[in-house]
Amino acid sequence: MKVGVLLPSRFTDGGEYLADARALDAAGVDSLWLSGDGLDAWLILASVASVTGGARLMVPVSDDDIAGPEAFARRIGTLDRLSRGRLLLTVPETDPASAVEAAIGCVRRCGPHPVFLRSAGNGLAIATRLTDGLLVAGEVPGASRPQIAEARAQRPDGPFEIWAHIPRPKGREDWRRLLHAGAEAGATGVLVPADPRLLDLLRNGDEEDDRSDLALAQG
Repeated sequence: MKVGVLLPSRFTDGGEYLADARALDAAGVDSLWLSGDGLDAWLILASVASVTGGARLMVPVSDDDIAGPEAFARRIGTLDRLSRGRLLLTVPETDPASAVEAAIGCVRRCGPHPVFLRSAGNGLAIATRLTDGLLVAGEVPGASRPQIAEARAQRPDGPFEIWAHIPRPKGREDWRRLLHAGAEAGATGVLVPADPRLLDLLRNGDEEDDRSDLALAQG
């Protein structure tokens, strides 16, 4: 089960923020995500790229990005160089469907980077037909399970990734339960919000002792 971490889109101490990103990368997370509703996501991810080496970086594509395709392509190219090819792009599901398809097409023209759809509860057909992956709406266990099943039925073969949100785990037992629920639902990976205890859970999720000294600096 892959684990992605949703980083805060706002922070006060840049040094602590980047230290947390570096620690998560060293702990083996698959990917680092941003929501796009805070500080400039491109600048944040450029900084994160400079201190990490393994985790994929999920860029939240916005309407403003699509509206300026030349500048958008330059930003993608720059961040791709800084991340050494670890870049992925996520397109939001909006109405009408033709707008989503146009946005995906715009991103595709910028290079061969993987493209995911951030679902709002619909759009599965678009995702399975035009993208490389899907972040379903809702959490597991819960509302996301039917979406995962439907997406998996539409793309039973091939390297199509299906990601689902999970809530902040309350402890090691809850962490293991949430990972199991994601796997049982058929998800490729789970996306968890950054949390002070997350680094400890990633490194020592199968242990029972408390390692609070490994907690993330960001609270």
